[in-house]
Parts: sequence; structure tokens; C-alpha cells
Amino acid sequence: MFKTKRVAVIMSVYRSDKSEFLVQAIESVLAQKDIVDLYIYRDGPIGDELQSTLENYETNDSVQCVYSEQNLGLAFALNALIDRVENSKYEFIARMDSDDICRDHRFLKQIGFLDNNPDISVCGTFCHEFGASYALDTKCLPTDHQSLLNFSIARCPFIHPSVMFRSSIFKTGIRYPVDTTLTEDMALWFHLLQLGFKFANLSEPLLDYRLTEDTVSRRKGGDKAMSEFIIRFKYMFILKKVSLSNFIKISSRLLFHILPVPLLKLAYKAFR
Repeated sequence: MFKTKRVAVIMSVYRSDKSEFLVQAIESVLAQKDIVDLYIYRDGPIGDELQSTLENYETNDSVQCVYSEQNLGLAFALNALIDRVENSKYEFIARMDSDDICRDHRFLKQIGFLDNNPDISVCGTFCHEFGASYALDTKCLPTDHQSLLNFSIARCPFIHPSVMFRSSIFKTGIRYPVDTTLTEDMALWFHLLQLGFKFANLSEPLLDYRLTEDTVSRRKGGDKAMSEFIIRFKYMFILKKVSLSNFIKISSRLLFHILPVPLLKLAYKAFR
């Protein structure tokens, strides 16, 4: 057991990840090691280079790896890590992806905000995108809860790997839904909103978010589009946000997922 700190950072790694990006992600977390411990879930078999990278970091007192022999997906991975830390003394659980980079003092700033705003349960940040022609220098989102509630009906309220949760959320048994198609984070945000948890974003880019020219093509597909449409339509009613405008916005998301890749890249940069 390593010394309990204030934040457990959870990250999933799978076979398509790149070792050099993983090292950058881990190092950016450990640079803030005095307040965080990092938990990494290996989601199924990975290559020798990635495996060696994980084993090298396991010698660090602030890193713990969990290994799965099967690739079960991001929601299963994150839930397994939440289960691992649920009964610990961590006050917060933060997300991080295996190819992104935390800015200096990211976690300190999120902790400071949550300490000063006890009514907020989930805190995200703005991000700087890099690595693709359609990357935004700064991706901005609404910052206050009511704006995020309204925004969430048609758009995602958080940049997922920038999020920090109060760990008390998960002590109630809440977990990422595992019955969606690549929309587990969106489904969780809606569930938390339904339960009355409050959201906020810090108006500062505290994460460097890696994109590639192929990122948008991975977000295409009819199954993902339909899963997203069903969830958004359902919660438009549950959250009492029914309007013609919201229906049009939700329906337009279907088109977004089936556009040809060149048009999708233009749309991705213009309408975010």
C-alpha cells in the first residue's frame, strides 16, 4: 500500500496506445505526485513495448497497475479502478487518458476550486488540442452548472480526461454505464444531472488533448450515433428540457456521425 493522497487518478491503456505518448501522460501526472496516486488499468493484451512501460512504472510508489486479460472497454476499465479505490481515503477521483498531457498544477487548481465550492461534485477544465489540422488552440465549454445543464442536452458538458469527481459520488454505487455504444461518459453525465449533482468547468486549459487526423473517423458510425441519439432524447424529457430547438440539435448529431471524413473535420472545427 502506498501513502494515501488526496486524488486517485484513473487511466486505461489498451493495445492501440503508443508507449511514447503513455510515458508523456504518466510523467505529466507524476509531476504533481505530492497530491496524486495513479491507477492504470491494462484493458486486455498489449504489445511488449507498452507492457514494458507499465512494468517500469510499477516500481514507482505512486503508481499501481491492474491487469485484465480481456479487452472489455473503457467503461469496464474505469469502473474496475473506481472499485479499487472506492473504500480508500481519497477525496477526489480524476480522469486522465493515456495519450494526453496534464498542465502544471492541474490537480491543485481543481482541488482548490472544489474545496471552495462544496456544492460542485464534478469539475472539468478547458483544454488545448494538438496533433490534427482541425485542433482548437483552446476548447472552451460553459463554466457554471445551469449553463452546463442546458448545454448537455445536445453537447458534451466535459472534456472527459479533464474531469475530477468527488469520490463520494461513487460511494453511493454510481458507475459508468456499460450498456452504451462508445457513449459511457455522456450517459454518466446525464445520470448525475438526473440525480441532482452539480457541474462546473474551470475557464483555463489545464490539459493538452491529443488528436490525430484519424480521431474523427473513429467517432463515426451508425451504432454510436443511434446510442447517442437515444440517450439524449431520453434525458431531454427526464431533465425537462423539451423544446423544438433541442430536438433539432439532438437530431443534427445523427448527421454529424455519418458525414464524409473531410466534411466531418470541417464541422468538428467550426461547430465546437
